[in-house]
Order: sequence, then structure tokens, then C-alpha cells
Amino acid sequence: MKSIFYMIAVVVFLGGCSYKNEAINLSSYNAQYLGETSKEKKSVFIESVKDVRADKKSIGYILKNGEKTTKLFSNEDFEKKYKDGLTSALHMAGFKAGSDANSDLVMSVNIKKIELIHEDKSFDKNLKGQIELEVIIKKGNETITQNFKPSASKWISPSYSSKDLEPFLNELFSDSINDVVSRLTKH
Repeated sequence: MKSIFYMIAVVVFLGGCSYKNEAINLSSYNAQYLGETSKEKKSVFIESVKDVRADKKSIGYILKNGEKTTKLFSNEDFEKKYKDGLTSALHMAGFKAGSDANSDLVMSVNIKKIELIHEDKSFDKNLKGQIELEVIIKKGNETITQNFKPSASKWISPSYSSKDLEPFLNELFSDSINDVVSRLTKH
């Protein structure tokens, strides 16, 4: 009986101390667009949002002693989240929702990279992230391609769960949408 108790105690101890690598979720766009607004009330049609990354589930990794130890992953539909977020931010920036390719601006977005890196540093910025987007805007016969690479870094307390990285991913996600919409107000 004692040996069963000791085995259970060891399993609980080891299970509680190991890194819990769960899917990282992305909440809906937090409606906080505070950038410039469209003065002309142009209509914008979001033609497509495509996740063109080779591995759509992988969103980064954990670095321990300079080596990648754990891959971070997500089951989110980033295409839908970005489209919903862009639609919301465009509305807040004063744009009208376009319904077809005859809108004032037609937008296509390619998600090229989503990467979070959590290092085992104690007193320095130990969480870094970057999202890379390609935005193609058609304005009449003119086509403009712009690349966005918003990045951020910060210190977080030692983490034993990938779920601790969700707020940072949400900030990066919102910042990238705000960057795109803010730039669009200049067209």
C-alpha cells in the first residue's frame, strides 16, 4: 500500500513540475483601435485573408540554455480571426464595409509568420514575438503591396505553461491589425 502511495506522489510531483504545452488560443480582436480615422469614409472590401505559413499550427518555441526544447502550437483559425479583427478595426477607423471588388479599396492579407520565443532568462526580456503580414491593396487600377512586421518583447515571470503566453499573442495580434488599419487611413 505504501508503494502505491509513493508512486502516486511521484507522478503528481513530476506532473506538476513539468512544462504544460497546451494549444495557445487567440481571443477575438480587442476593440481598442485608437489610430487615425478615414476622413473620406471610403469603402473597403476584404477580399481574402490567407495563412500562407508552411506549418499553420506552429507559432514558436521555448529556448532553454540556447536550444529549442518545446514547440509552441495553436489550433486557431488565424485567417478568420484576422478577417474579423480587421473588419472591426476598419469600422472603428471610419471605413464603410465594401461588398465586392468595386469598393474604393480592395484588400488581401497574407499571414507569413507568427512566432513567439520564450527564453529561460531571469532578469532580461524573455518573451519575444513577431507577426509578419503582406497586405495587397487595390485602389482602382493601382495595386500597392505593403509588408508589416510588428514585433514586441517583454519580461514575464517564469512560466510552466504555454497558456501564460496567450496575453502576449493577443497584444501582438491587436497591434498588427492596428498597424494595418492606421496605414490604410493614409490611402
